[in-house]
Amino acid sequence: MIRVKQVKEITIIGLGLIGGSIGKALKTRQPLIRVCGVDISRETVREALTNGIIDRGNVTLEEGVKNADLIFLATPVAVMPEIARQIVPYLKEGAIVTDVGSIKENIVNLMQEILPSSVYFIGGHPMAGSEKSGLQGASELLFENAAYILTPTYGTDYGVIDTVRGIVESMGARVLLLAPAEHDRKVAAISHLPHLVASALMTTVGLQEHKEGGYFTLAAGGFRDSTRIAASNSQMWVNILMQNRDTLIPLVKEFRRNVRKFEKALEDGNHRQLVKLLARARRWREEVPTGLKGILPQLYELTVTVPDKPGMIGEISNLLGKNGINIIDIEIQRVREAGEGTIRLGFTEETARDRALLSLEKNGFIVAKTGV
Repeated sequence: MIRVKQVKEITIIGLGLIGGSIGKALKTRQPLIRVCGVDISRETVREALTNGIIDRGNVTLEEGVKNADLIFLATPVAVMPEIARQIVPYLKEGAIVTDVGSIKENIVNLMQEILPSSVYFIGGHPMAGSEKSGLQGASELLFENAAYILTPTYGTDYGVIDTVRGIVESMGARVLLLAPAEHDRKVAAISHLPHLVASALMTTVGLQEHKEGGYFTLAAGGFRDSTRIAASNSQMWVNILMQNRDTLIPLVKEFRRNVRKFEKALEDGNHRQLVKLLARARRWREEVPTGLKGILPQLYELTVTVPDKPGMIGEISNLLGKNGINIIDIEIQRVREAGEGTIRLGFTEETARDRALLSLEKNGFIVAKTGV
């Protein structure tokens, strides 16, 4: 069985945001591994070569995979089975195939049917993304501190798990192992359902904005945080939601039942019931684990008030970098009337957030803890 140190060539099929980021991360952290990129767009392949994201590129699958020890399928999930069928004649014995799709049970079952016994498959799902899309949005830091789920089955060779885990961890991600069906259930609850809810919330307020105006102007941190994921690529999310709809629909119905409980408490003027519902939600929110014990990493956040002038993000980043404090998430928030704005900073550890707070306050910044 191939081990990480024996992986000499990796092929990435699909050079979009995820595929391009895999290439960048590998070239940065695994420079001895040769990276090949395959994409239907010659221009995308040329761009990836020009920017050093891959060592060689192809638009034909045969040339792209024939020497690969490990192949990442980084295309839309809907076309993965057909791509797998096309590459079967060209895969060398012992090659490992993995994917980056957000739905796992169906694709794992299909791959087990399509791929020959001389080739290994393990499902994968990086829990990372960006508001940007395509190769232009690719970043070698996309997987830094991100959860990356691998979905082995009972028949998956341990050497395959170790090999793919090693490559993924070398890109900065933290690996979690879940069975394919368990993955789909849990990701439906913590990723797909929230996207639907955020979109429904955004639609509700958007209709009010259209009727009257002035709602978006008042939108502060809570609303922006609750609806941020509604800004994601619509077509991509249509595919994800439809592929996992059998798992998602019962959750949507359960969500509607819970919303109805809040609605009824308000209709009845039932103060006690409303307190009970809110308190239960608060207690469960407090049980959400920190770090990566759950599916998604918990962020410890600060909001920094800054003057509305160029260079403030760089100044803050340099200050914290000199103190060895790593920022894993950053958002520029709305500029206020007084000529000030706010920047939200995210950290994976509470100690890092607290050190950042002290460092920023020491240098004259107005800082407040937010989130947990």
